[in-house]
Amino acid sequence: MKKIILSALAGALVMFLTIFGIAAASVNREQAQEPRSYVHVDYVTELTQEDCFLCGNCSGHINSHYGGEDNVGIINLNTFELMRLEINRYDDDGQLIEEVAGYMQTSHLSGEDTYAHAYTHPDNGYSHVQITGVQYSIDRESVQGHLCQNCLDTINDLWFSEDAPAEYAIVSFAERTIRPLIKCYPWFSAGNYGIDCEFKDNGAIDLLIHYCPNRYE
Repeated sequence: MKKIILSALAGALVMFLTIFGIAAASVNREQAQEPRSYVHVDYVTELTQEDCFLCGNCSGHINSHYGGEDNVGIINLNTFELMRLEINRYDDDGQLIEEVAGYMQTSHLSGEDTYAHAYTHPDNGYSHVQITGVQYSIDRESVQGHLCQNCLDTINDLWFSEDAPAEYAIVSFAERTIRPLIKCYPWFSAGNYGIDCEFKDNGAIDLLIHYCPNRYE
């Protein structure tokens, strides 16, 4: 009887070790397939400053539409489609409107699998932006084909840690700068604006963008 019991226990132990080994091997294979961290490779281009989407003066570029505005926008770096956040309002002559707006403005920016929606309150000086379907993958050819080297270097000089940047970024019209959204920067400033970022587990990003100029200028 004792031999039968010991034999059964030994068999159960062998079966347990086999199952455990298979599970461990499966986990190791999955971990090997997943990228451990993001390694940034600098963006490089031969595009001239004149043809730059951000700092150039060509028709259709940012400066031709919003040059001089003290506003920010959300840009998809894979498509270079832009959503302007009209926190400060301007008339057709580019003059700042200082009257009460009396409304909340909505706007959106959609991509193939992503969607950005904004609720902007001009009278209160802030905008709440929700971005869903973020892939955290930037099309290198698109970025290098739209920005000059000086603008690319402002991105290259950022500290990325192990976090891949989102394909969405903040554009400052006044400063002509682009700042990608990165998890290691949950808060940053862009000109007279503060940007609070909440990076969610499902890949979505919530932004609170508020106008906060220097009080003592």
